[in-house]
Amino acid sequence: MARFTLLVRRSPYVANGHRSALAFAQACLRAGHTIQRVFFYQDAVFAGLAQQAPQGQTSVEQQWLAVAEQGVELQLCIANALRRGIFDQQEADRYGQQATLQSHYVLRGLGEVASAMTDSDRIVEF
Repeated sequence: MARFTLLVRRSPYVANGHRSALAFAQACLRAGHTIQRVFFYQDAVFAGLAQQAPQGQTSVEQQWLAVAEQGVELQLCIANALRRGIFDQQEADRYGQQATLQSHYVLRGLGEVASAMTDSDRIVEF
C-alpha cells in the first residue's frame, strides 16, 4: 500500500481544497493506504483555529477530527499559524497570548514537508 502526505494550502472556507483533501484522505484510508501527515500551509492553517462557528457552511473541524482519529497527524505550519493568531499552549506562553489551537492539531515547521519527500510515496497538494 502507498504512503501519502497531503499538503493543504487554501482557507477552509474560501475554496474547495479542504473538501477535496478530506475526500481523498477518506478514500485512501478506506483503501488501506497510509497517510503520513496532513500539512496545512498558508491560509489552510485556519482549519486549526479553535472555536470557529461557520454559519451556513459545513464545519471541516469534525471531518478533520475523524481523519486524526484514524492515526493521521494534522500539522499546521508554525510560522503561518503564529502570523494568523493560532497558538498552542507553549507558543501562547512564549508570546503572552491565549492558546487558540484545536487539540487534534500540532504546530510543525516546514522541515516536515522536506521529511515527507523521503518517507512518503506521494505528496498530494490541495
